[in-house]
Amino acid sequence: MIKYPPTLSIYPFWQRLSLGTLKVILAGVLICIAGAFLALWQPAYVRVGTLQEEKAHWQDVRRKGITQPNTIIPTMDQLPHMIELCRNAFADAGVDVVSLNVERFGERREAGKGARIDYALVNLRLLGQWPGIVTSLAALEKMQGISIHVQEAVLSEAGGEAILQIYYCTGE
Repeated sequence: MIKYPPTLSIYPFWQRLSLGTLKVILAGVLICIAGAFLALWQPAYVRVGTLQEEKAHWQDVRRKGITQPNTIIPTMDQLPHMIELCRNAFADAGVDVVSLNVERFGERREAGKGARIDYALVNLRLLGQWPGIVTSLAALEKMQGISIHVQEAVLSEAGGEAILQIYYCTGE
């Protein structure tokens, strides 16, 4: 009876690998681990930095007290004046407000007493140059004393339309 050498399949996989192959596999695994660490470490490190800045800000506020004066939120009665301020901002940039529609006004009905923040949607049809419209919209959002958010702006050849959210205080 002739004995043949055993086939490679009876040896475990790790015994069939050479030392060089094991080194390459180990190096590949270490590179993958290092890459995953660096990819996951960067967002966490940025977040830690942001949290440290925020912590320093709030410690400074706690030490110094409130740094900003109390702002007075415009009331519902002042909404026509705020809309007129919007029209004036466009007029200052050479843009004509052709039509103005208040699409939503005071529809937030919540139970309870006290002051609540609500908003009105104002649709403006504009006639003028695009740069004037864009600068007016940016100026409205940066305006102090009132809170105006540009919800939508659609520009056309002749001008465009803009939907503004104007926030105000309701209730007591």
